[in-house]
Amino acid sequence: MEDNLIDILSGVEGISVADGLEYCGSTAAFIKFIKTFYYSIEKKAQDIKDAYERGDFSTYTTKVHALKSTSRFIGASKLSELALRLEEAGNAGDISFIRENNDRFLELYTSYIDKLSVLDSAGKTASDSDAGKPISEAELKDAYRSLNDSIEMMDYDAIEFILSEIKGYRLSAGDRNTMESLGKLLVNLEWEKMSNLLSGKN
Repeated sequence: MEDNLIDILSGVEGISVADGLEYCGSTAAFIKFIKTFYYSIEKKAQDIKDAYERGDFSTYTTKVHALKSTSRFIGASKLSELALRLEEAGNAGDISFIRENNDRFLELYTSYIDKLSVLDSAGKTASDSDAGKPISEAELKDAYRSLNDSIEMMDYDAIEFILSEIKGYRLSAGDRNTMESLGKLLVNLEWEKMSNLLSGKN
């Protein structure tokens, strides 16, 4: 499955899989980084936009700095380089440069929502196949109960582990969508939304 996903990502414009693998050190780490990058685009783009519109260029520079690093890890060199230039402008107090390039930067960043949407289709293709063993009602309820408990404790690693384990089972379309939504919310630490999503599931 990982090799198939790497093949798919190799055809995505604006991504260098070779660079990403070099920075991340392994295929598994690269895939984890790129999924985290993808599922956090909307929230992080909004955070950057909000900081810009408030004129809070200290926060703006911090958020752009973080994006510079994550962009490099997935091989998005053009985005990483522009983030670096904006970070340097922020540190130097060159607000005019930020104002001249912010819209272009956000447009490039949010373009990855479409570019990386293959991650959704790839995940659904794998989940919709006949692979995987059936899950009993008791096992599914236990998984939901464990997820609820982990969400209450804000235990990121435990939730990630449970979601990873559940992928080995054949799920109904509704349960599969729930698990996929939880994964996306987890990236942005949306604890309350995760809890609401699981309301009544156990």
